[in-house]
Amino acid sequence: SFTEQQMLIIQQSLDLALQHYPAGRLPQAEDIFLQILQDIPIHPVALHMLGLIAHQMGENDIVVDLITQAVTIAPDYTDAHHNLGKALREIGKLDEAVASFRMAIANEPDYAGAHCNLGSVLNELGRLDEAVASYHKALAINPDYAEAHNNLGNALRDLGMLNEAVASFRKALAIKPDYAEAHSNL
Repeated sequence: SFTEQQMLIIQQSLDLALQHYPAGRLPQAEDIFLQILQDIPIHPVALHMLGLIAHQMGENDIVVDLITQAVTIAPDYTDAHHNLGKALREIGKLDEAVASFRMAIANEPDYAGAHCNLGSVLNELGRLDEAVASYHKALAINPDYAEAHNNLGNALRDLGMLNEAVASFRKALAIKPDYAEAHSNL
């Protein structure tokens, strides 16, 4: 077990790394997260963030492994479940992606992004009615979610509900007028 002093130093390191990451200083962030894992090999935030860094560097083979470790240690780590779902979807493991998005939603029912991403995977799986329901949940939480309106439009179009699809694409464009994909879909 660690002294309070050691825990404070680890927390300060974590805070610094979490400043490097959004600023695009990935090597600096990665070094700190790896140092933290030397002290605490089961640190879920460090594992999750190393997964996100690996993803940005295109090392997709290790992304799923790192983030899976994070959610195994911390099952209530909503963002990690969400990002694991996105990584699984990218490598074509759609059923596993659905499970990860559902875990994120179970932890945080008002997570609009997880509902929207769940809808996208269900759409890819051809489960259009379920996809529509997921997009509606996302939009009930965040009515100004342009991507959810656009994706809902796609699912409605695929279901042959063209008037409803047009209305969804128009809502997306009312929120985000320069949304090229929604223009093209409309």
